[in-house]
Amino acid sequence: MKVTVVIPVYNGSKFLQNAIDSVVEQSYSDDIYIIVVNDGSTDNTADILRSYENQITVFTKENGGTSDAWNYVLPLIETEYVFGLDADDEFIPETVSRVMQCLSKNPESDLIYSDFVFIDAQGQEQKIVQNPDCTSPQDAIQRLIKLHDRLGQANNFLPFGHVRLYKIASLLKINGYDTRYKYAEDFDLVLRLAEAGFIFQRVNGVLYRYRWHTTNKGITNRLQQKEEVRFSVKLFSQRNRESIRYDRY
Repeated sequence: MKVTVVIPVYNGSKFLQNAIDSVVEQSYSDDIYIIVVNDGSTDNTADILRSYENQITVFTKENGGTSDAWNYVLPLIETEYVFGLDADDEFIPETVSRVMQCLSKNPESDLIYSDFVFIDAQGQEQKIVQNPDCTSPQDAIQRLIKLHDRLGQANNFLPFGHVRLYKIASLLKINGYDTRYKYAEDFDLVLRLAEAGFIFQRVNGVLYRYRWHTTNKGITNRLQQKEEVRFSVKLFSQRNRESIRYDRY
């Protein structure tokens, strides 16, 4: 099955080549379409993208943030499923093949995710994070609400990341990303997917290398990220007034 990988980038030239190469070098036997959305970069991102010529498809737009970049490209994707990859992160060589094998065994899945490992700016592995299995959409909601309740505490990571393979139809059904979110867009997206009743499936093992560095927005904008998580949960509770007690999920 053919599949697409989307890499949004804004002034991400420092690690962009590593990200793209990690997709180009996949062991997957079928076609992988690599789409990079250049979200108004002012560094040498465009020069790096030109060096890949026919290996990738590039869309260039004015800067609007990660959510806007995703929504820009979603209607243009021609495959049924899409991977997301941040421009400073990396896949391992077997990421796509392992996830697609999981999909073939679990074709009802709308989102497939894996464990991940933190890497530093030099690419050295630091800490492995094992994500939980997800038994139902209600279980996913409960875990996301627990993350909200533990904001500011150590080792409080977004469940169901990484790697994430999405069914395009499912993303479109919830109208893609909410562009109000600049720093917690993934949290809100995953929460709304679970709220809509979509199925999450975990692949056992580390398939994603998450880079933790001084310009990572999870570090530089942590306060804003927390506020956006709170806002997302607030809207969730308003949409589900009859279920406002989170322990019901």
